[in-house]
Amino acid sequence: MLSMTSNTPVAEPTGVRFPRTRSFSVDLIHESSEGFSPGHEYVRRFWAAAIGRGAIRDLLELFLAGLRQRTVQEPFYLGVLLAAGLVEVVGNRIRIPSRIPPLPANMVLRLSPYLRSDHRRWER
Repeated sequence: MLSMTSNTPVAEPTGVRFPRTRSFSVDLIHESSEGFSPGHEYVRRFWAAAIGRGAIRDLLELFLAGLRQRTVQEPFYLGVLLAAGLVEVVGNRIRIPSRIPPLPANMVLRLSPYLRSDHRRWER
């Protein structure tokens, strides 16, 4: 039988989140005229389904910060946006395209059958 004494270590809580205190400047990149504005229906519908609404909300906030030339606190979903290839971090700067590309084919395959079918009308 195990007995608990005052010398027994207390397990540290896992998954504890701390406030993000790192600030970033946001640069808009105007590399292509192809794609969609970050607030476009395509982005809100298909990108949100692929990577989540919270990530798209962060993307829109970054876009607005870039337009207004303001700094932002580290976005909660920055890792998701990086993994999706929608942003790039260079030092204390976040680079975001002014036009969001269509979903890559591998992400289209992850959509629900209904959304995949609806996505076909956007393909060129």
